[in-house]
Amino acid sequence: MKHIKIAYIALFILVVAAGCKKSFLERTPLDAVTIDNFYQTENDLRQVTGALYGSPWFDYNDKVILFIGDAMSGNLGGGNAGSWNNFAVSSGETGVNEGWRSLYRIIAHCNMNIIYFNEKASASIPAAAKNAALGELKFLRATAYFNLVQLWGAVPIIEDNRTLVEMPSRPRNNVTDIYRFIISDMRFAAENLRTVKDAGRVNKWSAEGMLAKIYLTRSGLKDDGTGRGNGSREQLYLDSAKYYAGDVCKNSGLDLVPVYADLFKIANNNNDESLFALQWIGSPTYGIGNSTQAYYAAEPKLTGVGDGWGAANTVSIDLFSNKYVSGDTRRKATYMQNGDVYPELLKASGGYTVTNTTPNLKKYIVGTPADNDNKGVFFMSTGINTYMLRLADVYLLYAEAICGNNTSTTDQDALTYFNRVHTRAGLNAKTGSLTMAEILNERRIEMAFEGQYWFDLLRQYDINPTQTITMLANQDRGTVTYNSATNTTVYTSKKVAPTAASFKLPYPEADVVTNPLLKEAPVPYYK
Repeated sequence: MKHIKIAYIALFILVVAAGCKKSFLERTPLDAVTIDNFYQTENDLRQVTGALYGSPWFDYNDKVILFIGDAMSGNLGGGNAGSWNNFAVSSGETGVNEGWRSLYRIIAHCNMNIIYFNEKASASIPAAAKNAALGELKFLRATAYFNLVQLWGAVPIIEDNRTLVEMPSRPRNNVTDIYRFIISDMRFAAENLRTVKDAGRVNKWSAEGMLAKIYLTRSGLKDDGTGRGNGSREQLYLDSAKYYAGDVCKNSGLDLVPVYADLFKIANNNNDESLFALQWIGSPTYGIGNSTQAYYAAEPKLTGVGDGWGAANTVSIDLFSNKYVSGDTRRKATYMQNGDVYPELLKASGGYTVTNTTPNLKKYIVGTPADNDNKGVFFMSTGINTYMLRLADVYLLYAEAICGNNTSTTDQDALTYFNRVHTRAGLNAKTGSLTMAEILNERRIEMAFEGQYWFDLLRQYDINPTQTITMLANQDRGTVTYNSATNTTVYTSKKVAPTAASFKLPYPEADVVTNPLLKEAPVPYYK
């Protein structure tokens, strides 16, 4: 974990340098800026927290989200994610290392700044401003730990990275203690973050939406941290999920973006529906922009900058054949079909018309520099945000929490908020009753290729392991491609059965070597 300590130092230098935007004569010399004298104003704190929404997440965003969220879950049918799609991920897999490293890097940045905010921040900074900044840090730290515990299970809790100098090897901690730590951080965030929109930053409603997801996930676990496995969830945690999601739904004053496809345009970054999004700067500098378009775009002419390697990244047969009903506007915004026209792409040529039947990805493809007023599009870099939590997600979490341990519900709130998502897609409102299966399918369709579906499946596995394994084993993860020579659509079927071991990632090989305690049984964090 040595990289965690180095990453913090690098970020501090980055933040200080980025903050010196005045003329040379007016700015403080960089060699005069130290940890002891930097945290002097509310703006200083906001510079630090603002830097944590982008580049520290780069490795996690750069393919890992796609591999975990959509290849493992069966949304992605092709591409270079074979081991993920086949439930054959090894400890030496690059994505395993990148995901682990990125999440612990975020934790390290948050840890050290929490310490320094408390130790070094000027007493003249208003308490509310300081606590709001601490709330951002604790939100980000809790989110990183939430992803870690869902993907790997028991992991080390680290609060002070300075202690790694003397004790670089750390044991894993119990899953229930990790959730206790996560909930404590996120509740602090909910109580101290601003209630008003703060573009590009999280606020109270972001934290409450994330708490709803955390409690809903925790409801499927026993006190020893393993899945309940009996088809039911703990009602206490369901009630907490319902409370927090309901507060966001009813009291935030936020609303969905009216047109689904508009969510995925650079011009609409930080819209009202965006509760937490990674912030990217389209730039020739590697690591500060969103690289997703490079991997999703089916051909280079769609990007105009030399990338666009996504011809093999197609939706699975399962998603292509069974999930989108006629009239669902989300389909065209998620993946392309023969005859689709996208006027926002290749504008100078009158738009982009799809001329083959391979269902290549559309979501997060923003086009060429010219399509974006020559702003925010470079080689392997665009300025479109990555959604981590949307209001539509919380609406559906609310419906799921209300349905709870039942197979269906007639609850009016569940129907109301489900239908806000469903009808935006151009579909008729559900009436009467709403089934849990319909809620889970809606979540899959609504957030396909946003890295979310695997986490939904993990939640279901904790409750119904046999049912989840059977569903995934019957899923056709094969590809749909277009053969131009014969002018035919080719379906290449593939079914892969997961095992219980498939629902947790292996610990990165390099980290197991440097920290052998990762192989030992987890220990309590709270004494």
